[in-house]
Amino acid sequence: INAEYGGWMQGSLARVKLKNFVTYESVEFKTGPHLNIIIGPNGTGKSSIVCAICLGLGGKTNLLGRAREVGEFVKHGTDEAIIELELYNKHGLNYTIRRKITRDNKSDWYINKKPVNLKEVTSLAKKLNVDVNNLCQFLPQDMVAEFAKMTPPQLLESTERAVGGQELVDLHHKLISLKNEHKTIITSQASKEEYLDKLVKRNDYLKDIVSKHEERSNHLKKIEVLQLKRPWLVYEVERIQFQELRELKAALQNRVDVLKDAAKPLEDLLEQRRNKQVEVETSIKMIMNELNSINSKLKSVESSLSSHKEKLDEMQEEYNSKVAEAETRTAKINQLTNEVNAYKSELNDLESTEHLQVRRDNLATKCRTIAIELGQLESAINELTIEDQSRKSKQRGITNQIQKLNDISNQKMENLRRFERDTFNAVEWLRKNKGMFTGEVLEPLQLIINVPNPSNAKYIESIIPRNDRKAFLFERTDDLNLFMKELRDKQKLNINAVIAPREDNFHSGLDAATLKSFGFLGFLVDFIECPPLARKYLCKHYRIHNVPIGTSAVDKNLDRINKVITQGLYFTPTHRYQNSKSRYSSDIISSISQLRGAKIFSLTVDTKQIQQLQSELAEIEKESDIAKAKYQEFKTKQQDLREKDQNFRDEKNKILQSIRHRETVEDKIKNRNHKIAQLKSSSTNLEEEKAKCFQRSQQILQKCTSLQKKMYTLYVEFERKLNEKNETTIQKIEVSLEVSDAEEQLQSSTSELQEARERLENHVGEIKRKRDHARKLLEEAKAACNLDRDNLPNEYKKMFKQYPCSDVNDLDQQLNEARALAECSNEVDPQVITEYKNRKREIDTYVQEVEANQERLVEYDKQISAIRDKWYGPVTNIVDQINEKFRSFFTRLRCAGEVILSEHEDYDKWGIDIRVQFRNSDDMKRLTSSYQSGGEKSVSTILYLLSLQGLTDCPFRVVDEINQGMDPKNERKVFEMMAHAATIEGTSQYFLITPKLLPDLDYNEKMNILSIFNGLGLESSLDESFVVERVIENNRIRMSQMVN
Repeated sequence: INAEYGGWMQGSLARVKLKNFVTYESVEFKTGPHLNIIIGPNGTGKSSIVCAICLGLGGKTNLLGRAREVGEFVKHGTDEAIIELELYNKHGLNYTIRRKITRDNKSDWYINKKPVNLKEVTSLAKKLNVDVNNLCQFLPQDMVAEFAKMTPPQLLESTERAVGGQELVDLHHKLISLKNEHKTIITSQASKEEYLDKLVKRNDYLKDIVSKHEERSNHLKKIEVLQLKRPWLVYEVERIQFQELRELKAALQNRVDVLKDAAKPLEDLLEQRRNKQVEVETSIKMIMNELNSINSKLKSVESSLSSHKEKLDEMQEEYNSKVAEAETRTAKINQLTNEVNAYKSELNDLESTEHLQVRRDNLATKCRTIAIELGQLESAINELTIEDQSRKSKQRGITNQIQKLNDISNQKMENLRRFERDTFNAVEWLRKNKGMFTGEVLEPLQLIINVPNPSNAKYIESIIPRNDRKAFLFERTDDLNLFMKELRDKQKLNINAVIAPREDNFHSGLDAATLKSFGFLGFLVDFIECPPLARKYLCKHYRIHNVPIGTSAVDKNLDRINKVITQGLYFTPTHRYQNSKSRYSSDIISSISQLRGAKIFSLTVDTKQIQQLQSELAEIEKESDIAKAKYQEFKTKQQDLREKDQNFRDEKNKILQSIRHRETVEDKIKNRNHKIAQLKSSSTNLEEEKAKCFQRSQQILQKCTSLQKKMYTLYVEFERKLNEKNETTIQKIEVSLEVSDAEEQLQSSTSELQEARERLENHVGEIKRKRDHARKLLEEAKAACNLDRDNLPNEYKKMFKQYPCSDVNDLDQQLNEARALAECSNEVDPQVITEYKNRKREIDTYVQEVEANQERLVEYDKQISAIRDKWYGPVTNIVDQINEKFRSFFTRLRCAGEVILSEHEDYDKWGIDIRVQFRNSDDMKRLTSSYQSGGEKSVSTILYLLSLQGLTDCPFRVVDEINQGMDPKNERKVFEMMAHAATIEGTSQYFLITPKLLPDLDYNEKMNILSIFNGLGLESSLDESFVVERVIENNRIRMSQMVN
């Protein structure tokens, strides 16, 4: 090891010293400035060095995935552990960080022997750009898979920290912060604008109310003025009318005198014409009396004549009716006679009543016999039905019990659907397509393993990893290949499948009696239930037949147990113990971890009870089948008897119908003979009736002729009187017109005179009233304005001129309009006016805030743009360089890969996508924790980390067993690329932890190989003759001997 520090980066790891840490009692070693390869067999403590580096720099235990509490890293049998790390400082004395850990999870910190706290240690690490939380810088063995699980944003931030330094990360965080604040302001701005809009709308509404309030005040003022003005305007109108009435009085008196002299001649003319009118009306009354007398005689003659004509018509109708009745009676007799003959012929053809009655009695006897047999069958069928209902009730109860027990399986499927959607879809597909496979195929272990006692579920769950819990189990390889082709290749489902072993001879090598004395209850295989194929797989891969399960008493016998169980796993109710034997000594390496509660296998099914219930259900179904056969036999016999009974009844009904038909025919013959006798007894003599009718009609015709002559004489006299009456009526009309004309002339003259007199009298009274009313109105007007003089002051005249009115009606109209408008405008609460003014001030404040926010948004846009310009260029440059190296590395592997910066509107969603292609038949796929195999993820991870090598600002990088799962070809190429990238001057220090290296690799002087020899028999101190070459050579000889 080079003791000089040439080529070292600030913060590089120069020395590691451990005491009582995990498997180490005491160890101290120095490192090189470039590539450090730490190699050693499994269980010697390679990963313990990684844990020490992490914990010594202030890292959390959850980063390592090994133990929850730091006290669990203290070597078994000791009380405290010490970690000491020396970091290179180019500015002076190196930094020595020392951490003392006690078993009760307490820690003491020192920097260069000075006591400090954890915050000062993490501050120093940050200052040196060491970040054990960054998977791009520090990748423990159990966190390799976590690298592929990183989201693109997480990978981008880790890359920024590893390559760009804290300044680039701070710029990114500042962008995220500014963008979030920008979005917050936008949201706040929208909220404020919305609230401001509500305020404005509310005040706009109140603005109308306030405006209406002011209008109402104006209307009230106008009402007040108009009410004062009205009495003065009324008085002025009244005064003018009084003056006009005084001037009109003399003209009215002169008009009365003229009309009085003109009325006398018209009264004399009217008297003469009325006398002549009375004479004409008397003549008309006499003529009307004579016309009425003649009209009465005519009506009497017309009535007699009409009566005789009606008698003639009635005689003719009566004779015609008798003729028709005689013809109908003869036809009816003939029809009835024919029907009687037909019924007698039909009666002769029918079977006798006595013979039919005998047949009917025989059939009734047969029907009674069948009814008895049917009653017996129905009783038997009812008994079977009652028994069947009882069985079905019992069957439903058992089925419900089984369904409740099987609900556990449904819950398991529901958990699978929620957390492993692809595996759930694959189970659904398998249940529909099991016929495609030749051998046995089992659903995932988490569905088929049943733990009768839920408290034991934590043991099986702690040893079966997630991938195997969701794995499908196959008996045949060809079935597995078919299954994966259908679901993984065609349907693109991320699933896992395994082959069960062929051997079936698994026995524990531990003595059961000895284990029982230690407090063990049995082996894990005894605590679970599963199909035989699954049991073989679990025994083969997880040795559940050799994993003891114990009580809390086991914790008291650990030393004795470790002598018996030197290698393997065992459990107590609270802890998991893993023992392994060192390859270089007889020491037992023991690790202890806390057991967690079960989540997957805690749902259990009582299979014994299900089998018992299914057996009972099968017995009930067997009894049901026997009863169904018996029921069907009874139903068939019942159907046959019912058919016979129906046939007998049909025949019996036919006989009854024949009897009734014969009786009906006999009744019809009897009825028709009776009707024929009645018709013959009621016949009429038509010749005699015809003679009587002719004699009576001749008498009536003679009376009608006499009446017609009398009616003609009366018509002639009526026409003569009618002409006389018309002439007199015309004379009456002429006289009436003359009287009317005289009356109208006199009436007009009299009315005009009376009207003139009334107008004069009214005019005199009106003058008096006007004078009194005008005086009263003046007093009212003065009282309204509170004046004591007749003249109106100028200030009132000026006020009245504001509301000009043409007359009182105009003033009343304006007053009514003002009152109506004032009434329409409701009186406003003063609080509303106050609210309006306060809200107006609030609106002004919010307007200022919205404008200020708008200015802030502009400022934020400028800041975001400025910071983005500083951040975007370096980030894209880094990603481009990483992508170029990553693509180059993958090209050398004859694969394809690329690194892409994915952009987004939100800066916290920017990320780095790693896309890889390992086979020509595949498309480029994003690196995820589920799609690629373990080896593919390891290759992708290490090549990405190598791509950072020349760019990083971090002083060292740690990768633990990244080469596990790689095929030899890729492992060799990756090592060559790593060796080249990690030994370039100016790049960060590199630690590769591995249990093995391929033979014939290329090494150079910049590599530092640390081979772990951890066990008994080693020298306590090494002299100068102990060199690396000698150790390597001795190791090769030992490995060769082991192979031979």
